[in-house]
Amino acid sequence: MPTDRARYGPIIDYHQQGFAALASNWSELLAQQKASTLPGEFIAFPSYEWHSRQFGDHNVYAMEADLPLVDAPHLPALRDVVNKTGGIAIPHHIGYRAGYRGIDWSEYRADCSPFVEVFSLHGCSVSDDAPYPMLHEMGPRDFGSTAEAGWQLGHRFGIVGGTDHHAAYPGSHGDGRMGVFAENLTREGLWEALRNRRVYAATGDRIDARMFVDDAWIGESIQSASSRHVRAIVQGADTIDKVELIKNGRVIERFFPPAVEVSNASRVFRLRLTWGWGRQKVPIAWQGRLALSAGTLKDVETCFAGQAVVAPQTEGQAAAGDTEFLPHALLERDDSHCAWRSITQGNETMRHETTQALSLEIEAPLDARLTVEVNGQRLVHTLSELLHTARSHFLNGLLSEAIRIGPLIPIEACQVSVEFTDLPERDVDVYRLQVAQRNGQCAWLTPIWVER
Repeated sequence: MPTDRARYGPIIDYHQQGFAALASNWSELLAQQKASTLPGEFIAFPSYEWHSRQFGDHNVYAMEADLPLVDAPHLPALRDVVNKTGGIAIPHHIGYRAGYRGIDWSEYRADCSPFVEVFSLHGCSVSDDAPYPMLHEMGPRDFGSTAEAGWQLGHRFGIVGGTDHHAAYPGSHGDGRMGVFAENLTREGLWEALRNRRVYAATGDRIDARMFVDDAWIGESIQSASSRHVRAIVQGADTIDKVELIKNGRVIERFFPPAVEVSNASRVFRLRLTWGWGRQKVPIAWQGRLALSAGTLKDVETCFAGQAVVAPQTEGQAAAGDTEFLPHALLERDDSHCAWRSITQGNETMRHETTQALSLEIEAPLDARLTVEVNGQRLVHTLSELLHTARSHFLNGLLSEAIRIGPLIPIEACQVSVEFTDLPERDVDVYRLQVAQRNGQCAWLTPIWVER
């Protein structure tokens, strides 16, 4: 941390108060995590964040339910602490310049840090030209601290996303998430996947993206001196804009979903409901219910986000719905309907959304009716009215809260599946995949390293 109190006094106090709060509540946090863990359904791993301007911030994790809260004066000492517990230390918001709380690749050690964080509320650190630049007062993205720079240096590591949500909304949509390919949902199964780098980063939508080279999973290192069989399978949550295969830092193939003709026969679609808007700093409580007249509601994915602030205590940034309960929740769900509650405020700026959403998977004919009842209003559309288009409704006239229904997207527009043959280029070729949806949601996969 800085030591110049005349210049950095508020920053020093803010962090020291946070560190003290963590220490005083640590035993209770561990107890709650143990009580919440249920193998096969939900696993809580204890963790804490270690700050360093010189070495970059790191998030410390342990496989077991107990983790000592231990500080260290520098990164080599932190690695000693982590190795004693069999844990891992994950470099966090790596893209800031080295020496300014970004990663220092000369200090990187894969045994302690099998993967790094490349997307969070801070922005995207995959490469120099990646979407979502760093906009925090900590500074811009620096190429020397990106994941691409680390791969070019010969390091082998995976990549993940994580919200770093300072207003403490769990899994805040759009602020970062990680995908894990594990044998099962247990501590041991997840930890084995983490250690073997079968992980990837996404922004918020649940994008299932998989890449194989000669049947090797992401994170693996294999040998192949001849042609390689490359496969990519992507299942998005909305219309896919493009899927790019990157080899040694450059795009070598771009793939797109197929064109689809839609008849009235029952088929599978994705549909998104989005609500919010209205006046800034005016909380709106929502009670919503959706029902299908025919067909099946196959999946309901919550796209709930917390308040996008870095310092929640700052005057004028009181959280919407800052009560003892989370402001958004899915209340009911079966094969034909779902219900939810939510609290929103108007968007902070014209480039800073505070809307909330549900992403649905529906199997139904186009003449099926979708009925949305929200805050006393009843809105009805046939699926055909929503095909490739969205309809918006204001609940209380001009400048009031509103809801957007749609568009309805054939599931084929959310899918890409390809395979082809590729040839060696270098002694070690680095293959990776990245996915972009038209709604701005993205995913970036950990590479596969192929040696001649």
